[in-house]
Amino acid sequence: MLLLTQNQRTKSILLSGRRYLHLVHCIYAPSGDGNVVHRKLKSLAWYKLRDASEDRLQLVDNNGSGQILSLIEVQKRLEPGQFLERLDKGPNSEPTYRISHITPTAEGARNASGEVSNGRSIKFTRAGRGKEMHLNSRLHVGGYRDILKTSMKHINDGCRVEMHVNIAKVERKDKDLNTVMAENPHLRPDVILRSMPKGTEMAYEPLLLPASFGGGQLVWVMNDDRKWSQQRGSTGWRGDSRAPPNPAAKAILKRLPVIRSASEHFIGVPDTE
Repeated sequence: MLLLTQNQRTKSILLSGRRYLHLVHCIYAPSGDGNVVHRKLKSLAWYKLRDASEDRLQLVDNNGSGQILSLIEVQKRLEPGQFLERLDKGPNSEPTYRISHITPTAEGARNASGEVSNGRSIKFTRAGRGKEMHLNSRLHVGGYRDILKTSMKHINDGCRVEMHVNIAKVERKDKDLNTVMAENPHLRPDVILRSMPKGTEMAYEPLLLPASFGGGQLVWVMNDDRKWSQQRGSTGWRGDSRAPPNPAAKAILKRLPVIRSASEHFIGVPDTE
């Protein structure tokens, strides 16, 4: 039987592209878990997205007529509870979208208002009261809408939503993260944040994971801390769900580099200190 060292196991995970990181857990886990989770944090980098004014898309209205707008102009029109619905490409090279409702009902409007609190006792399987959602660049519109709907529910439950966006495996050879985000602006963190309930904030800005070659995965965290105070508690994890971030994790995050291109980030094995 072949036995692998810790570094070899970590490298195997990096190269295979399997889920490598539970970010909220890494940040909020108690010091006793530091040797495992903090090693993963050291392999990350803050990722600076291209300015939204540099990307353009075709926005189609309900009558079917469209106009070419910058992404920042489209974001101004996007309200909580709405999302950018990807359409088939039109005659222009820009990606084509329309603004649609995540849940086109009165209940959906209430959930988007930011005034709803479900007030339920939540079960968490990891530290930090996080709930993970995973998107990729080939996800169909229905799946994208469902993930946004579930994310809104988690935020209204007082959870921290940890969002992962991954480049589809078939695109990794030909496209980097900047290209994928330009072609799929609905996957950008700032666009998804606009769809969340009013009052939702970016708890942790986008980080680049080394789990995929080419820096093919982003992760960030959104929450509305006002909601947590209205919950009845939590169960299922040994840590205190109201505990602050681990001081060692906070120190690691402060030292991480800031990059603007996935190719700048060395994909290697985290150090074992």
